[in-house]
Amino acid sequence: MSTAVYSDIDIELEKQTDGDITKNIDLDAVKNSLSNIINTAKGSRRMLPEFGSDVQKMLFEPLDEITARRIGENILNAIKMWEDRIDIIGFHVHADENNNQYDCHLNFILKGSQIEQAIDFILKTL
Repeated sequence: MSTAVYSDIDIELEKQTDGDITKNIDLDAVKNSLSNIINTAKGSRRMLPEFGSDVQKMLFEPLDEITARRIGENILNAIKMWEDRIDIIGFHVHADENNNQYDCHLNFILKGSQIEQAIDFILKTL
């Protein structure tokens, strides 16, 4: 039986059969953390004002590759600052003007593993 290296509470706050909150382990815990980092606006956490990213502010800017590059840089800097459980292999943000969104693709290796992981997510413009 393998032991989890990383754990975090489930972002949905779902309960187990014993009434305890479900926890995410390893890759799921890291994905949860990445989502929190990207979706939390800097300055919104009272005791940790530097936590998060400025992505939400940039979604009001023109939908183009220049803004996509700035969003990518901002997300990468935030991940490097707040998530030390991964090694980033690659990250790409593409402006999808037809759907008013940015398509994001992150490749990384979970530390303690040699398996490359990928996460795709969408940032909708406002």
